Amino acid sequence: MSQAVGAGRAEEARHIAADFAPYRSLFGEDLTAVRDQLAALTAGAAGEVYRLHRALIVIEIVMLGLASLIGLGLSLIVSNRMMAGLERLIEGTRQVQDGHDYKILPVTSNDEIGKLTIAFNRMVEDLQAKDRIKETFGKFIDPRIVANLIDPAGANGLAERQVATVFFSDIKGFSGLGELLTATTLVKLLNTYFSEMTTLIHARNGIIDKLIGDGLMAFWTAPFSRGESHAADACLAAIEQQRAIGELQQRLSEILGLRRELPEFRVRMGLATGDLVVGTIGAPTARSFTVIGDTVNLASRLEGANNAYETKILVDEETFQLAENDVEGRQIDIVTVLGKVEPVRVYEIMAPAGSLSDAEQELRGLFAEGLAAYRARDWDRSEQRFAQCLAVMPADGPATVFRRRCEFLRGKTLPADWDGVWQLTDK
Repeated sequence: MSQAVGAGRAEEARHIAADFAPYRSLFGEDLTAVRDQLAALTAGAAGEVYRLHRALIVIEIVMLGLASLIGLGLSLIVSNRMMAGLERLIEGTRQVQDGHDYKILPVTSNDEIGKLTIAFNRMVEDLQAKDRIKETFGKFIDPRIVANLIDPAGANGLAERQVATVFFSDIKGFSGLGELLTATTLVKLLNTYFSEMTTLIHARNGIIDKLIGDGLMAFWTAPFSRGESHAADACLAAIEQQRAIGELQQRLSEILGLRRELPEFRVRMGLATGDLVVGTIGAPTARSFTVIGDTVNLASRLEGANNAYETKILVDEETFQLAENDVEGRQIDIVTVLGKVEPVRVYEIMAPAGSLSDAEQELRGLFAEGLAAYRARDWDRSEQRFAQCLAVMPADGPATVFRRRCEFLRGKTLPADWDGVWQLTDK
């Protein structure tokens, strides 16, 4: 039948098939069942494979999603840690730039951020070491000078000539005060006094040169005071110190632990301005940042001259001229101080500019008239003006001194070229 079909003899193939029909039942039905079962098994297997394939695809998608989430989470954690480290470094750098509250940062990783943090911490340790040096030596030397000495650029210590204002102060009657107090109480008083005075001097750009027993020396110069403001800064600092001394007098009982017989606490101050040598001076093993020159001696003499005029703050003419827009004052006298030949015009600093009371303004005008009459040898008019000064302000020292001087000179025969210059014999 297969050959007939293959040869295209269809009619012959049908006849053969009809002849084959009686034998079909012997094995044809069994083969059909096998084929049907085989087809069913094949279809089932294919369906199972398809389901497994779909399941694998779903699993792969889920795994891809989980991997993406895990990878994103890890990336966020790592980036957050890096950003946190960077933010700490930025904040630490800002604090260092501001110059305060900088500290060692925690190292949280071994990557580049961690290495950068370690380098930053080393820098901070160096800065803290310098700060400790400044803090320690700043108690003995002005902190700004310590900073300049630590800085390699300023370590050469060259001295140079500059116009500067020098300040001296001394506690009146300190030797007697020391005899009344125990050593502990005396040190407590001095520490309180110097602490308040140095704070006021620093606030006005002054440099503390040295403490000499109960005395204090300071100076004002560039670059700490700009331009010619050094004289005004010095005078204003002196006024503020006198105000603080008045307040200290009110607290003297608390400081000394005394209830009565409290000593008078008065401080004399002298200032002078002139050309000075400013810089680091001394031996290789012992040096000091200071000022030297004749102006230093003049300031020291003016501090002592307060005893002669019963004043608190005396300055030379150059200091007053530079500071007269910022302070109120009056001319006191023309004097020659010990160790100098040239006479010096001496002024008293009374108050900050514009803050004189009506009585003080009247006193200043009367005193100027009395001083002019004194130099003209008009003793009557001079003594009258000084008496009026004392009527306005009975405790005015210069008016008292000049009234006594008029009485003394009235009966003297003065040389024709007498110009009113007074010779001070005490330091």
